[in-house]
Amino acid sequence: MATTGEEVGGAGSKKLYEEGYMDDVDALIVAEPSQDVIVYSHKGSLNFKVTSKGQEAHSAMPHLGYNAIDPLAEFITRVNSEVRDPSRSNETLGELIMNCTIVQGGQQVNSIPEVAAAEFNVRTIPEYDTEEVIAKFNEIAEEINKQKDAKIHVEVTMALPSVFTDGKSELVEIAQDLGEKYFGEKPGTIGSPGVTDGSNFLRSKGDEFPLMMFGPGLTKMAHKIDEYVHKDVYLKFIDLYKEMILAFNQ
Repeated sequence: MATTGEEVGGAGSKKLYEEGYMDDVDALIVAEPSQDVIVYSHKGSLNFKVTSKGQEAHSAMPHLGYNAIDPLAEFITRVNSEVRDPSRSNETLGELIMNCTIVQGGQQVNSIPEVAAAEFNVRTIPEYDTEEVIAKFNEIAEEINKQKDAKIHVEVTMALPSVFTDGKSELVEIAQDLGEKYFGEKPGTIGSPGVTDGSNFLRSKGDEFPLMMFGPGLTKMAHKIDEYVHKDVYLKFIDLYKEMILAFNQ
């Protein structure tokens, strides 16, 4: 299956899943760059845009307006404190990760801002997944909105669930042996903090479903300037995939 939009919500994999393309699939190989290590589980990814509406006024007369930044700042502080929970962890994937990555507000230094916005990215785990995080964001917004004139709106712009398999599949064993054959070193297995199209494709699969992220290129090159894959590695993976699929189907 070839997908579109993997970096921005996985619209392609979501559409293929909804149309039943995963119904008769026996195993899934995600061809992300990972020749050095095999990924069999990964965190989910949630994006939020949180908007605060106020009322513009001159900064010398703030009582005639309402500063949209104030309730947004309180929201950010509370989310940082209340959503993160180091006591909840997954043995393979670790704990939930959450960051506020974009903050915007105000037009000029001597005006009370009418609108302010913040964006968040959350990497979820099975023990602390999508629905619970969304509920917590909305709960905090509702509590802040009880204050006079506060108007916080939470929008979920992407929601991909975490993917958890036990990694104990014949597919992974075959890939490790072939990794050693083609590249001289047997790749290890890990859970990843990143996210793949597997989030959509495995929505109805269990922990024992054979999933593997294994493809040409190094994981450390992801999102670097001038990403690259060596040509010889790319070509070797064509033969590796052929041999792996034939061995798995025996």
